[in-house]
Amino acid sequence: MGEEDADQRKKHLLNLISEVKARLDGKVDSLCFPIPQFIVIGKQSVGKSRLIEALAGECFNFVSGTLGSRRPTVLEFRNVAGLNPSRWSVFDENLKKWSNYPVQEVMHIVGQAHEACGNNVSEIPIRVKVEGAACTDLGLVDLPGFRSYAKDAAMQDLSAKIDKLVFKFMNDDNNIMLVVEEAGDAAGFATLGKAKQVDPTYKRTVLIRNKLDKYYGDLTPDNINKWLEGYGDLPANLPRFAVSLPHWTEDRMPKPFGDMRKDCAERDVATLVSKGASAKYKMTIGFEHFRTYMEIKTQQLFADALTPMLTRLKAMKEEHDKNLVVIQQEKETIDEDNILHATRSAGISFAQSFNFLMEGALSSEHNRCTLEEELRAFHSYCARSDCLKEEELLTEGFPDIESYITYLRDTVKLPAMDVKLNGGAQFRRLMYEVEVFTRFAGLGKKLEAVDVIQARGSGIRESTWQETITQLMMQNAPTRMRVKTKYVGERLKFFFTEQKEPTVRFMLGLKGSPEEHMFSRLITKQAQVIVRNDTMKSCIFATFDKACDQHRTRFMQMWCDFMDSMFQSPLMLLKSGSMPAIGDGYEEEIAPTFESTKARIVGERKGRGTLQTKLREEIKQIPEDDASAKRSVQMVQDIIGKTFAVIRSVVADHMQLYSESFFLLPMLRRLEGVMAEMELLEEDRMKYRARKDVLEKERVHSTGILTDLNYCIDAVQKFKVTYGGGR
Repeated sequence: MGEEDADQRKKHLLNLISEVKARLDGKVDSLCFPIPQFIVIGKQSVGKSRLIEALAGECFNFVSGTLGSRRPTVLEFRNVAGLNPSRWSVFDENLKKWSNYPVQEVMHIVGQAHEACGNNVSEIPIRVKVEGAACTDLGLVDLPGFRSYAKDAAMQDLSAKIDKLVFKFMNDDNNIMLVVEEAGDAAGFATLGKAKQVDPTYKRTVLIRNKLDKYYGDLTPDNINKWLEGYGDLPANLPRFAVSLPHWTEDRMPKPFGDMRKDCAERDVATLVSKGASAKYKMTIGFEHFRTYMEIKTQQLFADALTPMLTRLKAMKEEHDKNLVVIQQEKETIDEDNILHATRSAGISFAQSFNFLMEGALSSEHNRCTLEEELRAFHSYCARSDCLKEEELLTEGFPDIESYITYLRDTVKLPAMDVKLNGGAQFRRLMYEVEVFTRFAGLGKKLEAVDVIQARGSGIRESTWQETITQLMMQNAPTRMRVKTKYVGERLKFFFTEQKEPTVRFMLGLKGSPEEHMFSRLITKQAQVIVRNDTMKSCIFATFDKACDQHRTRFMQMWCDFMDSMFQSPLMLLKSGSMPAIGDGYEEEIAPTFESTKARIVGERKGRGTLQTKLREEIKQIPEDDASAKRSVQMVQDIIGKTFAVIRSVVADHMQLYSESFFLLPMLRRLEGVMAEMELLEEDRMKYRARKDVLEKERVHSTGILTDLNYCIDAVQKFKVTYGGGR
C-alpha cells in the first residue's frame, strides 16, 4: 500500500469512527460500545486549550464569559493538503450530517452551547470538525477543566458538577486520557493523581507536560534525564511528552500558527539535547513527536476496534429486531377486541409456569432466600398487613424471632436452614418450619376444680368422666390449635405470593437455557409481554393473590373442621403406631413368609390400642366422691394433657400432608381455571388503550435506532472490504 493510499485509508477510518459515534451517541450505552476516543483533562490554565489549538493547527477560542466550558466538545481534526483557510463544520443532530459554517459562526455556536448551561453542566456534547492543511488527523473530546478555586457556594456547586461529569468520562474504559500538566515536579501532578484513581496501571493514560519553555532554567545536565524520567514518580510504562506551545505578547501572531508550532517543537528538542538529554528520550520531547505518536496511536486503536465494534453493532441490531417483534406482538395482543383473551392467555401460561417452578427449577435464581430471611420478611409482612398479632407469631418459650431462629438452626438443625432457595425446594423447607411451630401448641389454661365440677354436672345431668374430659378439651384446645393453623395458613399464603416474580423470571430464563426444549415456546413470548405491560402484569398478579387468599380461607376451614372432629372424639385418635423397632440383626431384611406375615398382623392389632386402653383405665380410676375432688381434678388435667399432646403430634405429623392436600394441590390444579375466568375492570381497559400510544412511540424510537445501526454496519463492512480488514 503506497503512502497516498495509507493516508486515504487513515482519513476514511477516522471519518468512519466519527460518523458512527455521531449517529449512535446518546442512543447506546457507551460503556458497552467498544469505540475508543481521546479525552483531554486537566486543571484550568494548564494549557489544555492551546494544546487543542496546536492539534488543529490554528488559534481559536470557543468559550466566552467567566464560567468556562460546561459541556463536552467533540473535535474531529482532518488533515487536508493545500486546504487554506481551514473548513469548519458543526454536526446537526436533526439532519444527522455536518453543516459548514464560517469559523466565527462556529465560535458563536459553541460559545452559546456552553453559555446555555448557565451554572449547570450537560453531558450532551457539541460536535465540531476542522479540516485544514495544518490539522492533525485525530478525534478527541475536550472536557471542562478541574476547578482549583471556587469563590462562593454557586461556584463550588458548579465545580462539583464538573468533577462528576469529567470522572464519568474518565471511568469509561474506552476513553484514552490525555492528562495535561504544567511542566514541573511530577509529585505535584494533581490531575495525573485523579487519572491514577480510575486507571492504576496507566494502561489508557498519556501525560503531556506543557509549558516546557518556562521550565528550561530549572534543567541542568545533572538533572535533565532524571526529570525526563520523572524522578521515580512516573512509572516506566506511562507514555509522557514534554512540549512547548506557541504564545505571544503582541495583539497579533508574529507568524502563522503552524510555523510557530514547528519552531517551538524544534526549540524544545535543541534546548534539552544541549542540556544533555539522552537520545532515548528524544522521541518524548516536542510537539511534533507528540503529534506523530497521536496519529499512530489513533490508527492503531481505531483499527483494533473495528472488529469488536462490528460485532457489537450486529448484536445491537439483532436485539432491536427482536424488540420490534415483541412490540408488534404486544400491539396485537392489546387490540380492543383481543385484550381480555390476551390477558387470560398470558395468565394461563403464568399458571403453567408456576406449576413448573413448584416442581423444582434449578435455573430459577430470582428471590431466593434463607429461612432466616424468609421468616424476617414474613414478620415484617404481618406487621404491615396486621394479619397476625405479635403473640400469634411467637411460640411458647421463645420471646422473640431471634431466639426462635437460633432454636431452628442450633437445636432442630432444620435442613437447608441457611441455603438460599425458592419454588418447590423452599416449600419443602417451609413444611419443616411450620411442623416445628405447631408442636409448640399448649393448652394455655390450667384447670381449676370449679371447671371440672361444672363440666361434670350433678344429679340427672351428671356426665361420665370420658364425656367430661371431651367437654373440657373442646372449651380451650381447639382455640389453641386454631392459632397455630392460622399461622400456617398465613405462612403458606405469604410463600405463594412471593413466588410471582420468580415465576416470571423463570419464564423469561427459559430462552436459550438447556431446558428450553422441555417447555412450550409460548411461555417465553408471553413472559416478554407480561414484563413489558404493567397493566397485564398487575391483572395477573392480582388474580394470583386473590386465588391465594381464597385457598387460604378454604385451608383454614378444612383444618378447623378436621380438628373439631378430633377433639369431639379424642380417645378414638389415641392409637399408637404399629411400626416395630429396628433390631440389631438382619431378620427384617429377609423376605417375609406367610406365617410371619400372619404373626405380624396379629401383633400390630394388639398394639394399636395400647395408649387408648391405658387412658381408659386411668379414667376408670378417677374418684367419683366429692371428697376427692382435688385428686380428680389433677388426674383429669394429666389425662387431658396426654390426650392433647398426642392430638398435637398428629396435627404436626399431618401438617405437610394437609398443606399439600388443602392448599398446594388445589392451588396448582385450579390456578389455570382461575386465570381463564379473569375479568378486566374498565380502568384496566383504559390503561391498555394508553399503552397502545406508548408502544407506537417505542416502535418509532426502535425503528430510528435500527436505521442508524444498519447504516453503521453497512459503512464498517464497506470499509473492511475496501481496505482489507481491521488493520
